[in-house]
Amino acid sequence: MQKSKCDAVLLLSGGIDSTTVLEQLTKQGKKVFCLIFDYKQTLSKEIAYAAQNAKRLKQPYKIISIDLGFAGSKCSLISKTKISVNRDFKQIDSSIPTSYVEFRNGILLSYAVMFAEVNGIGEIYGGFNGLASGQYYDDTLPFIKAFEKAANLGTSPAFNVRIRAPFSMMEKAEIVKAGRKIGIDYEKNTWSCYNNGDRHCGKCDSCKQRERALKLGGCENG
Repeated sequence: MQKSKCDAVLLLSGGIDSTTVLEQLTKQGKKVFCLIFDYKQTLSKEIAYAAQNAKRLKQPYKIISIDLGFAGSKCSLISKTKISVNRDFKQIDSSIPTSYVEFRNGILLSYAVMFAEVNGIGEIYGGFNGLASGQYYDDTLPFIKAFEKAANLGTSPAFNVRIRAPFSMMEKAEIVKAGRKIGIDYEKNTWSCYNNGDRHCGKCDSCKQRERALKLGGCENG
């Protein structure tokens, strides 16, 4: 195990949640190594946004390419299944979406734990937003705590890691409010749409959740 100059590892996407974590940690003076995953997702535009944010905040990063299509998942982000559109919030908040990637955070956290152990970094962060982001069960605090326990059982006794989920019990609008206080421009610096168009489509689940969060969070054009 080598000692890194970084204080934390962050699973970084181009979305609201992990971008806010990155900004907060940077404002706290922490050196954060950002792991950005290219798993052949439909919203690949988020990869560019994540990299741009890491560069903008002068944080080190690495884009990791993996294939989550190997299992034959029918998830609309990694298969030919159509992305859910025009669903109301009752449907979004109560049913598993077509965009559910089976055990995605478990897989990504495994990469982060290995990186943290190799480099002697004791904290891993993510923008895990619980069920507020939809029915994603590997986004919840119980899952994160269970994974943290497994990580510490499955690594060297000389290594101890904490997996942080600062937004797991917060509504997305509250995250936006917190981000606005430290000057985050969500419209300019984040991407949430499951499509890769020139602008957010406004129809997919992620766009609808984003629009609601920005509006309730006080963004003028949300």
